[in-house]
Amino acid sequence: MFYTTYLANKIVDWLHRAQAYTPATTGFSVGLLTSTKGPRGNSTVYALNDTISLTANDSKTHLYKCTTAGTSAAAQSTLYPGVASEVITDGTAVFTEQTAALRAGIGGAVVEAAWTNYARSNTAASLANWAGTQSAGSTAASSGTGIPTTSNNGTLTFGTTPGSGPSYVWASATFDAASAGNMLEIDPLTTVKTVNSGDAAPTFAAGALVLSIDN
Repeated sequence: MFYTTYLANKIVDWLHRAQAYTPATTGFSVGLLTSTKGPRGNSTVYALNDTISLTANDSKTHLYKCTTAGTSAAAQSTLYPGVASEVITDGTAVFTEQTAALRAGIGGAVVEAAWTNYARSNTAASLANWAGTQSAGSTAASSGTGIPTTSNNGTLTFGTTPGSGPSYVWASATFDAASAGNMLEIDPLTTVKTVNSGDAAPTFAAGALVLSIDN
C-alpha cells in the first residue's frame, strides 16, 4: 500500500506544521481500480495509452501505460524491475510505470471501476471495522511492533457486475467520500481480478484486504 500525494501532504502539515487534519470517519470508502488490458500478454499488440498490470521483478503488482504502440515480447522474463516511473521497451512497445501518476491522482492512471451498479464499499473508520496492527480481527487500539498493518473486519462488497466485460481490477483504493472525494491510499492486488458479465459481485472477505504501509 502507498499513500497518495494528497494524504502525504496532509500528514506532513499535521505532524510538522501544526495544521489540523480531520480524517473521514463516516464516508470512508474502498474502491476498485482497473486497467484497460488486464495482465500483460506475450506477443500482444498494444495501442497508445493502453494500461496493463504485472508482477515486476520486485514481486509487487505495478500498473504500466503504453507510451509507444507496438507488440510485446514473446516473454516477460526480467524486463520489468519495478522502479517507479521506469520506461520499459517490451518488444516493439514501450511502457511507463505509473506509481508517480497514481500518487498524484492523474487521470488516465487512476481509473476506477465503472460498471453498471458498481459502488464503493462504504465502511466507517473505527476500531470495530478495521483491525489493530497487533493482529487480524482485533478491535482494540493498535499496539503492534512490526510493519503497521490493518485489514477489514467485515466483508466489503462492490455492487453488481457489469452488463458487459471483462473488467480488470488490479488494485483497491481508499477514498474520503462515497463518491468523488479525495483518494488516500492505493493497495495493489497480488493477482488481477477479471470481472465478467454475470459474475457474482466482487467482495473482500473479512481479513482479505490487508493494508501495510509501503511508502
